[in-house]
Amino acid sequence: MRALVTGGRGFIGSFLVEKLLQKGLQVRCLLRRKPNDGWLEGLPFEHYEGDVTEPETLTAAVSDVHYVYHLAGLTRAVSTKDYIDVNTTGTRNLLEALQNANAHLQRFVLVSSLAAGGPSPDGRPIKENDLYEPVSIYGNSKREAERITTSYAESFPISIVRPPTVFGPRDTDVFEFFKYVRQGWRPDMTGGPRQASLVYVMDLVVAIIMAAEKNQAIGQTYYICYDAPVYWNNLIAAISNIMECKKPFVFKIPMPLAYMVATAAEIYQKVTGNASLISLDKFQELKQKNWICDNSKAKSELDFEPTLPLAEALQATYSWYRQAGWL
Repeated sequence: MRALVTGGRGFIGSFLVEKLLQKGLQVRCLLRRKPNDGWLEGLPFEHYEGDVTEPETLTAAVSDVHYVYHLAGLTRAVSTKDYIDVNTTGTRNLLEALQNANAHLQRFVLVSSLAAGGPSPDGRPIKENDLYEPVSIYGNSKREAERITTSYAESFPISIVRPPTVFGPRDTDVFEFFKYVRQGWRPDMTGGPRQASLVYVMDLVVAIIMAAEKNQAIGQTYYICYDAPVYWNNLIAAISNIMECKKPFVFKIPMPLAYMVATAAEIYQKVTGNASLISLDKFQELKQKNWICDNSKAKSELDFEPTLPLAEALQATYSWYRQAGWL
């Protein structure tokens, strides 16, 4: 069996490629031209040079695969057009190539995001059948990618996975919290406590493969996360305990000041052409209080279960950061 992975150089994609190879699949990666293969370096996969924004590069890569795992996308971008070109139009390009060149596809799995569903408006973890209310350009671009994917459901089997905040070895986003703890402080916007659902990258990868292999997952969407959400202050306390550091000083940032910082970062990225970790679009997400979702559908239909308790997964992540010299 042969699988195509887009976004294989990334944090999640690289672990997915490793897991598929361990299962004995032939793995093909659609990769943009770069000097090296990053986390994929040395792995026995088929390298196909291409880009989802360039339809002419997709036909050969998709023509004879049985599974497609679509992870390629932008989580931050300089402009709305960038989000749409890659996350939305890129997904359509890939699906069109499959429809034209692959009559035997067994499953197309889109790895989307909780941002496509939006935050919880009332503190109740949202479910797959709740009303979609993205609050950011990024979330809307992923939601539209989902809509496009669903429109191809009569051509071949599709499944959609929506992870919330993903952490683990190789991650650079939640890593920022580990750095804050090491430095003895952390920023926190005013407006009340904020909570989020989390998923360990190893668990997410297993769930993505389950979504491709289980018949009951055809045409379905799944949130993949720990059973219970966590408040960010409790997460910081857990990280502090694991790192054996003093509880960091909390630097309160008033909402108007956070908006000003986001505006400045927005101007900076427009001038430099480099996407910033903070932007006005990300500010729309950061100010939300409840990025939380319900995993009960994944547990009942995919047999999904987190393999490590949150504390142990954070410990494994911290150990990797230290071994890799990141901390």
